Amino acid sequence: PTMLDTSNNNFTIFKPSITVTSPNGNETWRIGTQKTITWTSNNVNNVKIEYSTNNGTDWISIAPSVAASLRSYDWTVPNNPSTECLVKITDVSNINTNDVSNNKFTIYQPSLVLTSPDGAESWRVGTSQNITWQNNFVANVKLEYTINDGTDWITIAASTPAAALTYAWVV
Repeated sequence: PTMLDTSNNNFTIFKPSITVTSPNGNETWRIGTQKTITWTSNNVNNVKIEYSTNNGTDWISIAPSVAASLRSYDWTVPNNPSTECLVKITDVSNINTNDVSNNKFTIYQPSLVLTSPDGAESWRVGTSQNITWQNNFVANVKLEYTINDGTDWITIAASTPAAALTYAWVV
């Protein structure tokens, strides 16, 4: 004879999960600003938060253990610029339960370098000369010149798009 027995009560089968919701790709986060890392999770108690600046080859710790139920972590963006950044959030009790940003994001520091004039030029009054620069994450520039070693500054352009990388100035 065959015996068949069933459970006396219902039981639950579950699979813990984590999903990174921000940064999830294409964000540009400035060094030194505070940004919020966010996630969703099911059946996870604590999470470890890490980031990568080389598309996931290496991981740097942000927080070793945060309550998963918080669903967010305020992070001061470090001085580690890269266009290959990712965030990974992992279940502290099971490293196989994790998620990584879907796409890369950027950590940046704005910078601007004047390339011309560089100090060796002689520009005649009334001629058109190109002021040029290199730009990294700067939206607009103000162009000024001095005739008394920086004591006073005279505006050439109050605001011009930095992406142009050049400005034709009639001296």
